[in-house]
Amino acid sequence: MKEKFDNIKTELLRFTELEVEKFLLHNSNKTYYAFAYDCNAEYAEVNLCFSTEEEFKKTLNHYQNGEYSQYYQIKEDILDLKYNTGDWEYQCFASMNVFSENELTEIFQKLPDDDHKSWHSFTEQLMQLFTLTLFEFSETKTFDKISKTNDFKFFCIDHDEDFEDVENRLMKIKSS
Repeated sequence: MKEKFDNIKTELLRFTELEVEKFLLHNSNKTYYAFAYDCNAEYAEVNLCFSTEEEFKKTLNHYQNGEYSQYYQIKEDILDLKYNTGDWEYQCFASMNVFSENELTEIFQKLPDDDHKSWHSFTEQLMQLFTLTLFEFSETKTFDKISKTNDFKFFCIDHDEDFEDVENRLMKIKSS
């Protein structure tokens, strides 16, 4: 599996560089506050996402003045919205599945019956791999080309994950 993970990391990095280069060609006049891998680890899916302050202000205004306005008045809720890739203007501008459906089925079938711990461990390994790949991307020339705000963040998040968990994984990987 280590060789497969090494190949995934190489392919995902190549994919990220290529797709971000394409994206920046058409969106070079914007400044971004965040870039993310928005993942669905159970399906081995990685989606590339960007967001700008201008788009965030529009989204925040919409939520603060809409049906759910009571939820977007305090700093914590506003930050949750800011880093919720599902609300970003440039969400999922490119996607990649690092395993095919057949490969995932094969991996799942090799697990002992009802072994949810092993499946969870597998998806956690994928998230660590994706995060490591994102760190490698942050050291590329393509990453340097991104026009960034002073407080620019990049992160890797699973579909139902809290941003606090993302930050904890980032810190854990950085320190190792």
